[in-house]
Amino acid sequence: MDALFAAEAAVREAVPAIVRRHRSAGLLTWALIHTIETEVLADVAATGKYSKRILDMIRAPAALDYPKDERPASFEGHGFVPIVFGAIEDAWRRVD
Repeated sequence: MDALFAAEAAVREAVPAIVRRHRSAGLLTWALIHTIETEVLADVAATGKYSKRILDMIRAPAALDYPKDERPASFEGHGFVPIVFGAIEDAWRRVD
């Protein structure tokens, strides 16, 4: 469990800089949240500190079939928010 918490901390550390790069988009869409997720996970994976299994645990599972279109991203009505998506949404609201 420590590895999962450490991976979540690494995600929360990586997210703000990546969100800043995409802030000019103005609106966090489903397509954009997936793009940011890919970048965040690549940054965290590049450290070599986390196994693929741990990274798979914090990403959006394909089985949940989150949209990938240009509609605004919203987790309303979703019973589960993946760790990376939650960190991105939090940072999007805070980062200028």
